[in-house]
Amino acid sequence: MQLETIDIDKIVNGGYGLAHLATGQVILVRHVLPGETVIVAFDDNKKNTLFGQVQQIVTPHTTRRAPPCPYYGECGGCDLQHCEYAGQLQIKKGVFIDLIQRSNRQELKESLPLLAQPLPSPEEFGYRQRLRLQVEKGGMLGFHRFQSHSLIPITACMLAGATLNRALTSLRTEPDARKLTTLASEVELQENPSTGKTVVIFRLPRKPRPAETQAAQRFTINNDTVDRVFFTGEHFSLMGPYCGAKSGVSGNKFDKHYPALTGIPRDFHFSWEVGGFCQVNLKQNRYLIETVVDFCQVKKGQKILDLYCGMGNFAIPLAFLGAEVMGIEGQGSAIRSAKNNANRAGLVNVRFQQNPIHAACSDLLASGARFDCVVVDPPRQGAPGLAVVLTDLCLRRLVYISCDPATLCRDLVDLVDLGFSIRKIQQIDMFPQTHHIETVVLLEK
Repeated sequence: MQLETIDIDKIVNGGYGLAHLATGQVILVRHVLPGETVIVAFDDNKKNTLFGQVQQIVTPHTTRRAPPCPYYGECGGCDLQHCEYAGQLQIKKGVFIDLIQRSNRQELKESLPLLAQPLPSPEEFGYRQRLRLQVEKGGMLGFHRFQSHSLIPITACMLAGATLNRALTSLRTEPDARKLTTLASEVELQENPSTGKTVVIFRLPRKPRPAETQAAQRFTINNDTVDRVFFTGEHFSLMGPYCGAKSGVSGNKFDKHYPALTGIPRDFHFSWEVGGFCQVNLKQNRYLIETVVDFCQVKKGQKILDLYCGMGNFAIPLAFLGAEVMGIEGQGSAIRSAKNNANRAGLVNVRFQQNPIHAACSDLLASGARFDCVVVDPPRQGAPGLAVVLTDLCLRRLVYISCDPATLCRDLVDLVDLGFSIRKIQQIDMFPQTHHIETVVLLEK
C-alpha cells in the first residue's frame, strides 16, 4: 500500500470523493468532503481508477462532524454521516450538477438553472419503515460491509425508528425468535404505520415446520412490538401470518393514512401487502406525491399513464383530481394493492394492469392510445429503450421520477433528442445519511 496527501475536488455519483494524484491519475475515496485535504492509502498496481482509504483528515470541511453511528465506516449502508445534514443536501445537488455538466448535450446543461434546492426529509434519522438484515451462522444479525459479504453485527440501526429497533432487540434476546433467526438467511422487519407494530419475515431455505410456526406464534404472544410473523424462501411463496390469539391481528396488509395533501382535495389510505414495495420514508413520501401532482398539472378528463405505478402512489391522487388514469406495473402484489386502494377510495376513473412495462407500452401504441401526461417511476436502472415509445405515447407532458441520477441523465439525453424540453427539476431527499436521492423532472414537448 502507498500513502499520499491529496485534495478532494468534488463528490461524484456513488458518494465518492474524486481527487488526482501527482501523476494525474484519478483516485476515488469514500467518507470525504469536497475541498478537504486528506492522507489516503491505496494500491497502485491497478491500471484504471484507483480507490483509496482515508488515513487522516488534514484539513476538514466546515460541515464535517463525528458520525453518530458506532457502525459507520464498517457497515455498508450509510456513506454521508460524517457530514451535517444541510451539507448532505448540497452534496447530492452537486452530484446531479456534475453529471449534467459532463453530458455532451447543451440542452441538459442549459436546464441547470431550473434545479431547485433539494427538499429535506422531515427526519434525518429514524425514517425507515423497513429493514432487511443478513444472518450469519449462529443467528448473528447485521449488515454487509461495503462491497463485501462479510457481516457487521448490529444491535440497532439509526436509520430505523424506535419500533423496528425494539423488534431487533427482541430477535436477538427472545428464545423463540433466536431459534427462528438461526434458521434464516435474511430477516426483514416492516413497521405497520397504522398500528405502530412490526412484522417479521424470516427467509428460510425450506418451508417452516410445525415446531417453527408454533415458535413464531409464541414469539408474537410474548412480545408487545411484533404482531405477525411470516416465512418466505426461494422455493416457496410468503406463508403466514403466524400470530397468537392475543395479538388480535390477522391478514398480510399494511395501511397508511394520508391527510389532505397540497393540491389534492381529500384524504386517502394506501394499503400494501407484507413483503411488497412501498417507499421506506413514508413521511417524505407525501412531499414526493405533492411534487409529482404539481408537475402533472392535471385537468379534469385528461388521460394520464402511470408506468411502474406500484400500489398507486401517484395514480390514486391524480385520479382524485378527475383525470382518467391507467397504471401499469409488472409486480402482481403491487397491482393487487393498487386495485384495492382504488376500490377503497371509490374511484372509477383509474384502472390498473399487470404487465411488463416495455410490452405494455408496445400494446398501447398498437391500439392507438395516447396520453396527455405520462408519469414514469422506474427502478434504479432507469428506463433504457423506452424513450421512443414514451415520445409516441405522450402528447404533451412527461414526469420522470428517478432514484439514480446517472441513469436519469442518460434517459434525459434520449428524451431531449426526441423533442422534449426540461421545464422543472426537483430533488427530494428520501434517504438521509446516504448518497441516494429522488429527482423529479418535468419535460414537455
